[in-house]
Amino acid sequence: MYDQLYPVTYYFYPLLEHAFAESPNRDYFLKMLSEPKAKVTENLLYIHIPYCHDLCRFCPFHVKVTKQDEVYVRYTKALIKEIEMISVQPYVSDMTFGAVYFGGGSPSILNNVLLKKIFESIFRCFNLKTDAEISFEGEPRTLGEPEKLDLLKDFNVKRISFGLQTYKQEMRDLFKIVATLDDIDNVIRNARDRNFHEINVDMMYDLPNQTLTDLEYDLKHLAEHDFDSIDYYNLHYYAFPEKMKVDMFKSKPSDKMHFILGEQLSARLIDMGYNHVADQIFTKESQVCEYFRLLWGGGYGDHTAETIAIGASARGYINGVSYMNYGNTNKYLKLVEENEFVFDKISTRLEKPENRGAAFFPKFYQINKEYAPVMKTIPENILKLWVDNGLAFEIDGAWYLSQKGKSWTTNMMVDGFEPIQRKKAFQSTKSLVLKAGMRTGSF
Repeated sequence: MYDQLYPVTYYFYPLLEHAFAESPNRDYFLKMLSEPKAKVTENLLYIHIPYCHDLCRFCPFHVKVTKQDEVYVRYTKALIKEIEMISVQPYVSDMTFGAVYFGGGSPSILNNVLLKKIFESIFRCFNLKTDAEISFEGEPRTLGEPEKLDLLKDFNVKRISFGLQTYKQEMRDLFKIVATLDDIDNVIRNARDRNFHEINVDMMYDLPNQTLTDLEYDLKHLAEHDFDSIDYYNLHYYAFPEKMKVDMFKSKPSDKMHFILGEQLSARLIDMGYNHVADQIFTKESQVCEYFRLLWGGGYGDHTAETIAIGASARGYINGVSYMNYGNTNKYLKLVEENEFVFDKISTRLEKPENRGAAFFPKFYQINKEYAPVMKTIPENILKLWVDNGLAFEIDGAWYLSQKGKSWTTNMMVDGFEPIQRKKAFQSTKSLVLKAGMRTGSF
């Protein structure tokens, strides 16, 4: 059915489409925030820190490189002010959050004084479940500081995550990854001394000219470190700067090799005791962490979980609409300091809200019986083609991806979109692939 991999991985749906100020949904969105929430939902709070000390060449995210403490102080003040502005909106004040995620950028580059202020404002302004999963992302050099890890434990952070990407030094040099393997060892040692519930690491495959032998080198070292969970992503080549892009695409593994590498790493990680619980996610637990489950609608066909986004370029979803804050940090700071909302982009509403649950079906590999009717929102011809081509199947009223289907999750997700959303995806992808070094953030 498919003969070419779709180049973009989506984390939000429906897709962003309009500038907020010009959107026909603008007044609907603002009115919704100003009124009490009509239905109880599960909720995620996402906090974005856009700064990094260094810029890795492969990174597709909205980041700003700076080491100026005064910049961090100003951003922290603005972030806390946004927290206070958003948390008092009637729609949000009714929400209880089952998970909090600090993403970036590298949140760990903020000093403990600033992080303490942010944590205190979150606990003061939002309603968190007593057992809320709080996740904190960082880079190994600063995340490994004992005092920082102590602070995270003080605020009940259960899950820490950092980018390792690869153990092969030549690849680390090519990507300009400044953290060393000694830094990796240090953060692991200090985190384990403090008994965090989960230590997660980000890895990449589909690296330039990567072979099975190269992959095995990374897997061997992963086995030695024995992380609690691993998010194993394929490298997005569109993020490379212009002067590198042509050379990188020349050395990009073929689609055939992509599948071989993906199948091998999945099989090996399962042998190492990990469960392949969702697209690109391996864990010693029985299911995906709360962050991903709630980000993708609630899981296994549910589409109702919502995300409140705080910070420059942060993305969220409430009551049928995806939205994004300004990614330009200067614009973000100026608006917050003037007591203005920072919404930059917004989506249209889905014709059938349940399609969000169907769209994330490939992420979770299955749809449970109680949500199986959401499959009726997928174009009928597409669903038939999936079944006829061995990508998906139905048993006892529930839908599942086959092993073959797990290799085509990005293609299947886009084909499960409503027609207008699918058209938007194809249009944006064409422009994205042509732009070198595009810093998009997560989709």
